[in-house]
Order: sequence, then C-alpha cells, then structure tokens
Amino acid sequence: MNDQVPCADERLAEYAKKLKAVGHPIRLRLLCLIAREEDPCVSDLWKCLKQPQPVISQHLAILKQNGIVSAEVQRTRRVYSIADDFIRDLVAGIVSDTDKKPS
Repeated sequence: MNDQVPCADERLAEYAKKLKAVGHPIRLRLLCLIAREEDPCVSDLWKCLKQPQPVISQHLAILKQNGIVSAEVQRTRRVYSIADDFIRDLVAGIVSDTDKKPS
C-alpha cells in the first residue's frame, strides 16, 4: 500500500466548505436554475422555486459569501452566475443527470 496521503488537508477543507455551502436543497435548486437560465435575477429565481423572496435572498447571500455565485447589476436587475469552477462542474453534472430521459 502506498504511504502517500490521498488528498491534502488544505484542499479537503476547501472542498468541504464549498460542499457544505451548496448542500441545502434550495441552494442546489438555485444553482441548477442559475446554470440553466440566461441572466437569472432574484425575482426569476424565487418565482421559479415558489419560495418567498427573503428566503431566496438569504440562500443567495450564503452562496455569495462562499464565493460560489457572483452578482452583476444589469440595468435594474441583479443577475447571478456560478463563479466557482468546481461547483459549476458539479451543477452541470446534476443538470445533465436530471435531463436524462428514463430508458
């Protein structure tokens, strides 16, 4: 057996923090919507998820604090995108998996 450590502790801690931030079902749904929609704003997100605007804003704030999403102001709207490559790839896998039709 190899004596090497499988993953560096610093990297594991970083990934654990990201996964904890996205681990809530509403946050995962938000990320899937952000990945699928073109220029999604907060009102689009809370309407799609049928959640009160403050709930969605609170979840978006957690994702922003952890560097998962970023927001850009476009005219009168704040538009969200996935800023973290690791999470973007993870969400792309989730979206791809949910788009598969049963055989």
